[in-house]
Amino acid sequence: MQQDSRSNTAPRDSRWLTLLGSIRAIQMELKRRSPRQAIGLSGNPSAPESALVVTELRLGRKLPPSYREFLAFSDGWASFFNGASLFGTGEIGRTGSLDATHEQMLARGRLLPFGADRTGASLFAFDTSVRLADGELGVVAWVGGLGIDCRCFTSFLATVLQLCRAELSTAKAGDLPASAVPASNVRGLLDVG
Repeated sequence: MQQDSRSNTAPRDSRWLTLLGSIRAIQMELKRRSPRQAIGLSGNPSAPESALVVTELRLGRKLPPSYREFLAFSDGWASFFNGASLFGTGEIGRTGSLDATHEQMLARGRLLPFGADRTGASLFAFDTSVRLADGELGVVAWVGGLGIDCRCFTSFLATVLQLCRAELSTAKAGDLPASAVPASNVRGLLDVG
């Protein structure tokens, strides 16, 4: 996937951009199969550098480089995955309607939310307790009762891609008689490295 014209600067590592393109392609197929499904197929316009600086000042910390580059590409993404949105510069770090468990974890100050769904059941957050040498922060996420721990935002996107592939595989399996579904599609759908 090529650099979008919305961003003024080229990303230092465009792996996250390639992953976004792959996620979008699978979600387009899922949307084609189920048009009523709430899937955001594109993000918001890019955030200007001034909005990124103001966000970092408001948060009192630098954003992880990959998420900062994402915001310079797309200032948030509604209904990004499983009804949860990725927050833009105005929302990152703010809590809306989260469930009690997530509220307790956020109250400890360790987690910096960067995405959630409207009910607060799904949450994507940076773990601010350890900043890696490359400036990245780990990601913890809860989606549909599944807890996910990733090295960084790019790894989180790789996990979302795997989950999207599993969803598409399940949708395709639903199109076939049960006897035609290969055993390899039944297990091993989530391959997170």
